[in-house]
Amino acid sequence: MKLKLHYLPIILFFFLLNNSNAQQGKLDTTFNSYDNGTNGDGFDNAIRTTSMQTDGNLIVGGDFLNFNGKSLSYLTRLKTDGSVDTDFDTGSGFNGKIYSSYIQSDGKIIIGGNFTSYNGENAGRLIRLNSDGSYDTTFNTSLGASSGIINQIVTQSDGKIIIVGSFTKYNGITVNRIARILPDGNLDAGFLTGSGAPSNINCVEIQSDGKIILAGNFIKFNGVDVNRITRLNPDGSTDITFNVGSGFDNDIHAMSLQPNGKIILGGEFTGYNGNTANRIIRLHPDGTPDTTFLSGTGLNNGIVYVIKTDTSGNIMLGGSFTDLYNGLDVNRLMLLNPDGIIKPDFDIGNGPGSASVYSLANSSEGGWYIGGSFSVFDSQNQGKLAKIDTNGIHDISYLSAGVGFDNSVFKVLPLSDNTTMVFGNFSRFNGLPSSRIARILPDGNLDITFNSAQTNANNSIKTAAQQSDGKIIIGGNFTSYNSTTSNRIARILPDGSLDNSFVSGIGFNGQVVSVAIQSDQKILVAGNFTKYNGVTFGRIVRLMPDGTIDGSFNTVVGANGAIDVILVQPDGKIILGGRFDMFNGTGYSRIVRLNTDGSIDSSFSVGAGFDKNVYALNLQSDGKIIVGGSFLNYNGISKRRILRLNSNGTLDTTFDSGTGFSNGDVRSILIQSDDRILAGGAFSGNYNGIASLRLLRLSSNGIYDSSFSVSLNSTLYTMEITADNKLIIGGNFNSVSGVAKHRVARLKLCTDSSRWNGSWSNGSPSEGKELVFEEDYLFSASVNACSCSINSAKTVTISSGKTLGLSFNYSGNGILVLEDTASLYQSDDEMVNTGIIHLKRKTTPIRKFDYTCWSSPVENHRLIDVSPATLSDKFFSFDAILRKWAGEVPTNIMAVGKGYIIRGPQNFSSTVPEKYEAIFKGIPVNGKVTIPLGTPGNSNLIGNPYPSAINADSFLIDNAENIEGSLYFWTHNTALTNNKYNTNDYAVYNLLGGVGTRSSVSSGQNETEPDGKIASGQSFFVTGLVEGEKVKFDDNMRIIEQNSSFFKPAKTIEKNKIIEKNRIWLNLTNEENFFKQLLVGYIEGATNSYDLFFDGESLDENRYINFYSYNEGKNWVIQGRQFPFHSDEVTLGYKTEINGNFTISIDHLDESFIGQSVYLEDKEKKILHNLNDGSYSFSTEKGIFNSRFVLKFSDNTLQTKEFSINKKGLVIYQKKGQLVIESEDSNIQKIEAFDISGKLILEQNTNQNIIIISNLKPKNQTLIFKIKTENKLETKKIIY
Repeated sequence: MKLKLHYLPIILFFFLLNNSNAQQGKLDTTFNSYDNGTNGDGFDNAIRTTSMQTDGNLIVGGDFLNFNGKSLSYLTRLKTDGSVDTDFDTGSGFNGKIYSSYIQSDGKIIIGGNFTSYNGENAGRLIRLNSDGSYDTTFNTSLGASSGIINQIVTQSDGKIIIVGSFTKYNGITVNRIARILPDGNLDAGFLTGSGAPSNINCVEIQSDGKIILAGNFIKFNGVDVNRITRLNPDGSTDITFNVGSGFDNDIHAMSLQPNGKIILGGEFTGYNGNTANRIIRLHPDGTPDTTFLSGTGLNNGIVYVIKTDTSGNIMLGGSFTDLYNGLDVNRLMLLNPDGIIKPDFDIGNGPGSASVYSLANSSEGGWYIGGSFSVFDSQNQGKLAKIDTNGIHDISYLSAGVGFDNSVFKVLPLSDNTTMVFGNFSRFNGLPSSRIARILPDGNLDITFNSAQTNANNSIKTAAQQSDGKIIIGGNFTSYNSTTSNRIARILPDGSLDNSFVSGIGFNGQVVSVAIQSDQKILVAGNFTKYNGVTFGRIVRLMPDGTIDGSFNTVVGANGAIDVILVQPDGKIILGGRFDMFNGTGYSRIVRLNTDGSIDSSFSVGAGFDKNVYALNLQSDGKIIVGGSFLNYNGISKRRILRLNSNGTLDTTFDSGTGFSNGDVRSILIQSDDRILAGGAFSGNYNGIASLRLLRLSSNGIYDSSFSVSLNSTLYTMEITADNKLIIGGNFNSVSGVAKHRVARLKLCTDSSRWNGSWSNGSPSEGKELVFEEDYLFSASVNACSCSINSAKTVTISSGKTLGLSFNYSGNGILVLEDTASLYQSDDEMVNTGIIHLKRKTTPIRKFDYTCWSSPVENHRLIDVSPATLSDKFFSFDAILRKWAGEVPTNIMAVGKGYIIRGPQNFSSTVPEKYEAIFKGIPVNGKVTIPLGTPGNSNLIGNPYPSAINADSFLIDNAENIEGSLYFWTHNTALTNNKYNTNDYAVYNLLGGVGTRSSVSSGQNETEPDGKIASGQSFFVTGLVEGEKVKFDDNMRIIEQNSSFFKPAKTIEKNKIIEKNRIWLNLTNEENFFKQLLVGYIEGATNSYDLFFDGESLDENRYINFYSYNEGKNWVIQGRQFPFHSDEVTLGYKTEINGNFTISIDHLDESFIGQSVYLEDKEKKILHNLNDGSYSFSTEKGIFNSRFVLKFSDNTLQTKEFSINKKGLVIYQKKGQLVIESEDSNIQKIEAFDISGKLILEQNTNQNIIIISNLKPKNQTLIFKIKTENKLETKKIIY
C-alpha cells in the first residue's frame, strides 16, 4: 500500500471510550458444532436395490454419490449397525447408477444398471463381484449390454442368469430386453425369445419348474399380444398355458413369487383381464385371479414399485401410494397378511415423508430394510434407507451419521458448571462410545473423562436427579452399571463411577420412569415396577439417602398402572401422574396427590380425572399446576393435552388453552422464572389453531407466545434451562428448525422478564431477562440482559464507559442513549434491531482544519449529521480503484462499514483545539457486514460498523485470505503551530502489535499506539489481496467493553490475548520533535521471511524521516521474527531529508525482555551499544541508509552467553516449514494440537526436550498446543 495523503491535514479520531428482532428459540450453533448438518443422515440420492447377505450385511445400490456426508458412489455394503463395511472395497467404483443386485449362493454379487465401467474395468451394465468387492475376472461382461438399463437379475438352479430391463443388445447380439447369461458372462445362445419385448421388462421371477415369468410395460412379446405379463418356457419360448386374457390395463412394476406358486403383482394398473384390480393382485400359477386374496378396493393412488414376501408368508409392499388401501390409511409402505388383509399391528408412524419406496430386504430377525427416494421416515431425517422391526417401529440408531446421539435421549440434567448430563437409550455420541449416559461439555463436546473406560448402563436410563452433594440418582430399564448388578436404579458419583454406599439390593422388578429428591434428600422413585428389593410396592416407593426403604412412607397398594411423573410441591406434598386409574383402591384417573407420609391427600379433588395419560407436571409460582399428556378430557370437560389445575385439583378456567393440541402428546413441561410455560412432546399439528411442532412457549395463562418459535421433526422428551440461561432439549429428533441436530440441542431464549415503571416488576436486570422500559431509566453499571424494549417517548441512558449486552434484539419506539464511551454489545449475527439509539462519540481535541476519520454504527445516518457545521466540500471517502480522495455530498447516507473523513466544524478555532461530540442516531448495526474491496494492492478506507469495539486480531484472522495483515490508522500527530515541521504518518497494527507516531512517554495530545481494539465509529485503511473479494465484519469480532480508548499504553495486558508476543519498540527522534517508531517481535508461527500476519510495511508518509527494519528488500515498520533468537540479528535502516543529530532508543518492551541485553550495532562507526544503558545518538547526512544498524541480543564480540527470552521456558517456533517445540528446563512428555474448532489434529507422546513436527501443513490457521512437560502442563496458541 502506498498513499500520498500529506496534502490533507488529517487527524485520526482517537475515541475516548471506556471500557449488546430475532425469534427466541433459535438454535445455538456453537453447541456441538461437530453436528453441523454436513454429515447427513444416510444417502444423498435414491436407493434402488438392496440385497441381504447371509451374514446380515446389506448390499445397497442406487443413484447416490454420498453417504453420511462422505463420497460414496452408487454401490456399498453396510454392516448390521448401518456403518460402511470397509472390507468391501469398490476402488474407484462405478460410472453409472445401480438398479439391480443379486447374491449368489457362493457369496458372489451380480450387479446391474446403466454403468459401463467398474474400478477401471469395462462392464456393459452387468458385472459380478467377489464377496470383498473386487472384480470377478471369471465373469466377462466387458461388452455386455450396450444400451439401456438392467432392471432385475435372477439365477436359475443351473447357475445361468436371467437379466431383464430396457437393453436391446448383449455382446453385440440383439436381445430385446431379456437375455440369459452363462456363468462365465457370455450370452446363452440357446435361450431363444424371438423378437422379445418391444418395451421395458421391469421384473422377472423363475418358478420351481424352471418357467420364467416376465412383467413390465410391454404389450407384446415375440409378436404376440400379452399386455404386460407373460410366461416363458425354460428355452425362452412363450408358455401358452399361462392364460392372462386381456392382461393388465397399465404398467407392472413389482412381482413376487410365493412358495405355493402364486404370483403377487403390483404397479399402476387398475384392471386385469376385465376385473378391477387397483395396483395389486394375486394370480394363480395358471394366470387366473386368486379370489382368496382379499385386497378389496386396493390402493386408490400412486404406484407399487416393490413386493417382498417374508418367511411367514406376510407380504410387504412399497411404492409411491398414499391415502387408502381397502379403506385403511397407508403411506408408501404396508404389510399384508398372506390373505391380503392389512396387518393391524404393523405401525410405521408417519412412514416415508415423501417420494417413493423402491427396494425392500428382509432380515433374519424378521425386520425390514426400506430403500427409496425419501429423505424422512417417521419424521426422522433418514436418507433414502430405513430399518424397521417386525411391528414397523423405526430403528433410529440405524444409519446414524456419527454425530450427536445415535438413539433416544430421555433426560437432560444441566449442572452448575454448564456441563450437562444426558441419559437415554443411545450407545454413541459423535461417534464415540457412550452407553446410555454422557456428560457434555459447555461447547457440546463429549467429556471423555466422565466414567472413563467403563461400560456404563446396559439398557436405557429414563430418569435422573441430582442430590445436593452432586451425586446423581439414575433410573430406567438397566440391570447393570459398570458391569455391577444394579436393577433399574443406581447412584453415581460426580466422576461417573458407581456409588457403592447406595445399597439397592436386588432393586426393582420393572422399569423406573421418574425419580425426585426431597429437601431432606429422601428419594421418591416411580415407574412400572411392583417390587423393590423383594418388597411389594404399587409403582412408587420412597428411599432413604442410602437406598434402603423409607418405612414412614406408605402408599398401601399404590397405583394400578405406571406412574410417569413425580412433582414435589414446596410444602412436601407429592403429585403423581401417569397411566393408572386407581390409587390405593380408590378411583384416581391418571393423577393423585399424596401427603408427605404417602397417604392420599383428599383435599386434592380431581373428580373423574383424565381420560388418557398424564406425562408431565410442573408448578407455577402461585402453586397452580400445569399438566400435560395425551388426554382429551378432565373431569368430563374437554381439555386437549394441556391444562392448569388450581392448587386444590379443580380446573383453572382462567388458563386459556383454547382447543389445545390437535394431536400427539405433551411429554415435558418447564416453567420459566416469569411463569411462562415451555411445553414439548410428540404434538405436530396445532395449538389452539396455531401450527406447533413438538415445542412451544405459552404465556403464564396459556396463550401462545409468538416470540418463541422452534420446530422439531420428532419427539421431545426432556428439556432444562442451563446455568447460562439457555435451553437444553433432548429426544428423538434429528432436525431443529430445519437444521440437523441429533437428539440433543441447545436453544437461545429469554428465560425471564422484568418491566421498569419506576420500579422493577420482577427484579433488576440480569442475564436471561427480557427488559421492558415503561419509564425513563439510567444504566449506571454494565448489564447483560436478554433483550431490551423501550416504550414510546421514553429514554434509557447507558452511562459513559458502561455496556448493555444483549443476547437478543433491541426494539421499541423509545430512545436508547449511549453516552460517550458507552457500548451496546450483541454477539449473535442473526439478531435484528428495530429500536433507535443516540450514540455519542467525542474526538480528541481538534481544530477547524483537522480532519477526523469516521464510520457509522447506525443505519441510514447522513454525513452532514456527523458534523453539521463543517463546510459542505469537506466530506470525503477514499476511492480504492482510483487511489484518491473522493468528495461526498453531505446529505449522502453513510454506508455501513465504510470509512469517511470529515473536517472540523467551521466555528472551531484554527489554533486552539477542543473536543467535538458527534451523535449517531438510528437503528444500531448488528450482524454480518461486507464491504467490497478495490483493486488488489490498493488501500480501502473501512470502519467498525458496530456500537461496540471490535478485536483487531479477530478481524485480521477472519479476513486473512482477502486483505494484507496490517491495519493503518492515519494520524496528523503534531499541531499546526508550535512546531517547526508538519508531518503526517500512520499508526500501524498487525497481529504482532502496533506502532505509534509519537513516543509513549511524551506529553502529546493523544495515545497513538494501536492496542488491537478498534472503537465504535473508527475507520482505518486495509489493503486488498484478491480481485472482487470483500472484507467482512461479524459479531464474533465484537468485544464486551474494552471500548474506552482506541490506543492504550503499551504495557496494558489484553484480556483477549490471542497469541503470545515478545516485542521491543524502538524510536528514532531528534531535538526538533521528529519521531518515527518501529516494532520487532518474536512470536510463535513467524518466519524470518514475509509473514502476512506479522509483517507491516512502512508507508514512508512522514515527510522528513523514516525508520524501519530492512529485510528482503523491503522496509518494515513491524517485523515478526521466528524463535529462537539467541543469535538473531535484525538489520535496521532509516531515511532522512535533513542533516543533523538523531537518537535511537527503546520506547517500551514486553515483560519478557525486561533485564535482557538489547544491543544496537552501528556498522559505520563500528560501535556496539546496549540500549538498556540508554539511548544511542549519532549524526547523519541526508539520504537512505538501509543497513547502517543491526539489532542484536548478544555481544558476539565479547563471546557472551547466548541470550534467551525465556531461559527456563517453553517455546514454539517455525523453521524451514517445520514446527519446533523446545523446552529448556525439562523434557516434553506429551503434545496435543487442536484446531480452532477444538478438533484434535495431532497427538504425540515423547520424552525429549526438542520436538520437530513436520506432518502439519501451514494453512494460516490458529492452532492450540497442549504441552505436558515433567514439571507442568502449558497451553500455547499459535498461527501456522
